[in-house]
Amino acid sequence: MPRPTPSPFKKEVLPIKQAIIVLISMPLAMLLFLIPSWAGIFELSQHFPWTVAAAFTLLFGISNAVLSLGSSDMNKYWGSSIMCYMGVLVIGGSMAWLFSGQNIYEAKSFRWIYMVFTFGYLLFLCMVRAMRKIVQIAQKQDAALRGEK
Repeated sequence: MPRPTPSPFKKEVLPIKQAIIVLISMPLAMLLFLIPSWAGIFELSQHFPWTVAAAFTLLFGISNAVLSLGSSDMNKYWGSSIMCYMGVLVIGGSMAWLFSGQNIYEAKSFRWIYMVFTFGYLLFLCMVRAMRKIVQIAQKQDAALRGEK
């Protein structure tokens, strides 16, 4: 009989590992589309690398917040998560600048998109932490009602 696989929400995944996966995937996705575009096979917007960088930043933010449920020490996880998010922002923006030749000010509204994503990421982290705390309180009260310690 096969063993059941553990839930990803109970396994602690370090934010640095998540950031490394995103930072490796980001230039690969950019190159996957930009090489045929450079060869003249199809046309892409000059802002495309900024779109990819923003998409992967959002992917990191959402997955990082959800996977924070499995962390044993939320404060330590938060500190490294926010540092990794800032790293993804800076390195991803640098890659987008390198591939597109445009800085963030020339890339139209991407500066605002990054600000909204950052605010949303911090808000989502707070929501996940609050939900985890509420569930812990409910579990303690449930155990107390059943007479368990």
